[in-house]
Amino acid sequence: MFFCQNCGSQLPHVQNEKPNISPLILANTLDNSSLLISRGPWEMRLDLSTPFLLVALAIFLFTGNARYAVVAVGLGLAFALYKTNDTQQIIRQSIPVELINKTIIAYGPANTSNRFTLPTGVLYLLSDGLYFKSFDSNEDISFIHIEISFTESAMRIKGLSLFANWHEIQMNNGMNEKFTFTVQNGGEWMLLMKVLRSEVKKKSS
Repeated sequence: MFFCQNCGSQLPHVQNEKPNISPLILANTLDNSSLLISRGPWEMRLDLSTPFLLVALAIFLFTGNARYAVVAVGLGLAFALYKTNDTQQIIRQSIPVELINKTIIAYGPANTSNRFTLPTGVLYLLSDGLYFKSFDSNEDISFIHIEISFTESAMRIKGLSLFANWHEIQMNNGMNEKFTFTVQNGGEWMLLMKVLRSEVKKKSS
C-alpha cells in the first residue's frame, strides 16, 4: 500500500492521542497513523470571530447602535466560517507525492510568515527532518526541507497571535539561512523534534 497525491490518500486526525512511546515506533505512513497538531474547527472559529465580537461590543457600548454591532458580528462569523473551512481543506490535503514511503510522525497547519497570518500549508515532521508544503498559489515558497540535525537551533516564539497557542519556530538550515514556521502548539513540535534527534543519535552511535 502506498500514498499518492492524486489518489486521495489522507492522514487521519489523531489530535487527541498523546503517545507515551517513541514517535518513531508509532508513526508510519504504511499504517497511516500520524499525530495531527491543530486546533479543532470550532476552536478556530471562536479564535477568528472573537476580535469581531469585541469590536461589535465596543460599537454598541460607545454608540448604542445595535445595527452596526450586528453587522460587525455577522462579518466576523462569516470570516471565521470561511477561513476555518480553508484551513480544514489544507489539513485534509492528500499526502504530497514526494513524501511517498516517508515516515510521517506528525503534521499540522502552518505558514512561513508570522503569528498574525493564517495557515498556507502543512508542516510535516518526518523521520529525517521537517518538510513544509505550501498549498497557497500566492506564496513564494512551495516547499522546504530541513534536516533534523538543524532543528537543534530551533527557538519557539510566543506572544499575541491569530489563534491560541499559534507559535513561531525559528531555525536555520546550517547555511545561515533563517526559516520561520508558524505552527499550533509550538512546544509540542519542539518536544517531538528533541525526541527525534535523540532517536537519530542513538541509531548513529
